[in-house]
Amino acid sequence: MDLKDKRCVPCKGPVPTLDQEQKLKLLNELGANWKLSPNSDRLFRDFSFKNFVKALEFTNLIGQIAEAEKHHPEINLSWGHVKVIIWTHTNNNLHENDFILAAKIEEAFIHLS
Repeated sequence: MDLKDKRCVPCKGPVPTLDQEQKLKLLNELGANWKLSPNSDRLFRDFSFKNFVKALEFTNLIGQIAEAEKHHPEINLSWGHVKVIIWTHTNNNLHENDFILAAKIEEAFIHLS
């Protein structure tokens, strides 16, 4: 099953952190545009748009996805750009949920473009 077809599972208490091999495998499933932070504890991507309105529209779409999945990223909006940073707050690192959310955001971007 593709990541975009899965659902985020609510974290009940501390959750285990993915090991580096698991992170790289899931990152590979997302494609080349998603990156890991230098410490491999955050997942991020920069999206570019032709104007502020399109960037804002995408930001709002991310908000809808985040609410549906009950998993909320950090979103930085500026003129023509949206930066998304994802991690699991309960372990302050990465979990499969983060990659699921990223895949859903990526799918939304493809459909919006």
